[in-house]
Amino acid sequence: MFVKPGEIQDFREAYQKSVLTAFSKIKGCRSAVLMQSTRNSEECVSLTLWASENDARAFEEGGMYDNLVNVLRPHFSEEYEMQIRLTEDLKLEYSPTYEPEVRRYDVETPHGAGSSGDIYLRMVSLKFKEGKVQEFKKHYEEKVIPILRSVKGCRTAFLAAPADDPNELISVTEWEDEKAYQEYEHGGQFDAILESQSHFFPGVYDLGKKSTTATSADITVDHHLVLVGKSFDRS
Repeated sequence: MFVKPGEIQDFREAYQKSVLTAFSKIKGCRSAVLMQSTRNSEECVSLTLWASENDARAFEEGGMYDNLVNVLRPHFSEEYEMQIRLTEDLKLEYSPTYEPEVRRYDVETPHGAGSSGDIYLRMVSLKFKEGKVQEFKKHYEEKVIPILRSVKGCRTAFLAAPADDPNELISVTEWEDEKAYQEYEHGGQFDAILESQSHFFPGVYDLGKKSTTATSADITVDHHLVLVGKSFDRS
């Protein structure tokens, strides 16, 4: 979602008052957080974790999702994408769309300790060669998780599998502060991990190195600050 300039605080308060209250009563919702991109202060993400896919779909298709979007809608930015459709008389019609983008993920079991204080999430989108996803999951569990456990400031790590792309995974890590993930990202550790994973990505073949080099089309890195969130006790 994109929020009007200067209204992030109002948006956060509306989310905390209305959205978190609603989620606390919705079957199957385990937690909900509102995140703000550290690269674009007007871009926000609502991240919810669910007990099952059926619970998530029931929420989205039963009317409650639309109701909550309408609560937040007054704060949405007026910079919107244009939606194009063909009318019955075969004319092109342009109309604005203010709807947030929704993506669904199957989530692997998180590894790490509990959270306290500020929370920063780092999400790395990884595009794989055909048939390499299952092999990478094993690699992530056996090779990457032990490295991340040793990295100062890394609290939690897990994989998320987008429901709309069988050749993509999202590596999600939680950090105690911005400095910690910046040191990890720019201090050589992240590059070393990517180097060990290059054979999983389509990338380009470097004749000099006789190896595959991942490109920006294969790997995308996003950073978010958690503005507000809550876990719901379903016991």
